[in-house]
Amino acid sequence: MTDARSHAKEAPEAVREIIRRAGHELRNALSGVAVNVEVVRSRAGRGGSAVAGEQTSFAERASAQVEEASKLTDGLLALVSSVLAAQAAGTLKEPGGHSAGSQIELMIYGDTAAAVVSDIERLASRIGVGVEQHGRSVILTILPEEKSHSKD
Repeated sequence: MTDARSHAKEAPEAVREIIRRAGHELRNALSGVAVNVEVVRSRAGRGGSAVAGEQTSFAERASAQVEEASKLTDGLLALVSSVLAAQAAGTLKEPGGHSAGSQIELMIYGDTAAAVVSDIERLASRIGVGVEQHGRSVILTILPEEKSHSKD
């Protein structure tokens, strides 16, 4: 293997490590928010007044959003890590452009493959990306914008 080719394979590994560390920090931050929201919710619940009930309601909604953000973070990290791994292994295929209907195909291996695909599917359902799995092959299809949950 040539020196340039060796460096090309090492680059995705370095990026995967950066993403792994960033994911750890994101999860820590989300966990800190979740703990603090839970403290507010539990203290507001002890008050018994209408204001305390309203605060509890806000805390519960905030807690649900933190949980959703955490799941989306897991999905994004799983997706990026899987794409980089497939790129490094030479199994990443991109048969189209970047518009609706575009696809990428990658292979997901290992003991955690089912969990990784589950995390990707959760994210994909929120951002308008279809997921098909055929054995270890996972095909991601960008759906038309109107099929996307996010309208940003």
